[in-house]
Amino acid sequence: MTPLPESEDDSRSVGISDVAARAGVSPGTVSNVLNRPERVAEPTRRRVEQAVRELDYVPNSWGRSLRSGRSDSVGLLVLDVTNPFFTEVARGVEDVASEEGLAVVLLNSAERQDRQQRSVRLLAEQRAAGAVVMPVDGGVDDLLWLRKQGVPWVLLDRGDVGADVACSVAVDNHAGGMAAGRHLVGLGHERVIYLSGPSRLEQCRARLAGLRAALEEAGIDPDGAVRPVFTEQLNAESGEKAVEELLAGGPKRRPQAVFCANDQLALGVLKGLGGRGLGVPQDLSVVGYDDVGFAGLLHPGLTTVAQPKYEIGRAAMRLLLSELNETGHRHERLRFAPELIVRGSTAAYRG
Repeated sequence: MTPLPESEDDSRSVGISDVAARAGVSPGTVSNVLNRPERVAEPTRRRVEQAVRELDYVPNSWGRSLRSGRSDSVGLLVLDVTNPFFTEVARGVEDVASEEGLAVVLLNSAERQDRQQRSVRLLAEQRAAGAVVMPVDGGVDDLLWLRKQGVPWVLLDRGDVGADVACSVAVDNHAGGMAAGRHLVGLGHERVIYLSGPSRLEQCRARLAGLRAALEEAGIDPDGAVRPVFTEQLNAESGEKAVEELLAGGPKRRPQAVFCANDQLALGVLKGLGGRGLGVPQDLSVVGYDDVGFAGLLHPGLTTVAQPKYEIGRAAMRLLLSELNETGHRHERLRFAPELIVRGSTAAYRG
């Protein structure tokens, strides 16, 4: 078989030595242009950059990671990638990371401890530069192990971990629960179901505590006024399935309002109530949490507690960059304030 002419054999990838030969410099100079351009004179730098463009050269980030001990990627580990809340958070993380030349790898624990453990190990094996993590439960043992492997991390949406352990970014969930509770009390509602995700999630517990505090503030016994209902997952399917339990006991024991731990649960509740011929807010008021994109598009629009999702993501990534790049870094705890958004899904109790 006659071999192809050398000019037609384009299977070999372009290497740093090819760029050096094209630009008439040493491979070391090419490396400096790619990694430390301030060390190279401008005419030489332009010549190398031109050669990179002409040859369509792609730097070997894996080789760089072997030399530096870390890759050019960071992990974003969330509880549920189908939740629109995390879409906005991820956008904030990615926008800041991209400004620093870092790629974001999205990982999904699906609210399962075993999947979180696998994701954490993957980040260590891939020598991730760092990670932004919303952990599955109250413990951070997996993450403490990850830091021992040289991968720093920032906690997302967890306000109960001290600054001596890690940087964290969260929204004041207790204040969010109080805002929802005060709104419902102001409308005359005194029998409220709190539809929660798993009780192990700190943010769910804090929102419930805020709701109870609002009722107590109004002179209403929260033990008699609030009935928590827990679901295994924070999604619309769980919210729809929970409607049967919310309505258990018949019309006389029916709650006046339902406060959901997130908007996806609220979406499921709205569907479940509609399927049983009950109107919102005529028969029950419904409040969500997060203010995701669809909340204002529903009919009626969903009253909800808004979180600054994009800003949370940006803040978390900035803290991670601080830990990666600054000497003498000290952990910080950032806490954002939520905001109640009133729409058509809540109304005064009609008795």
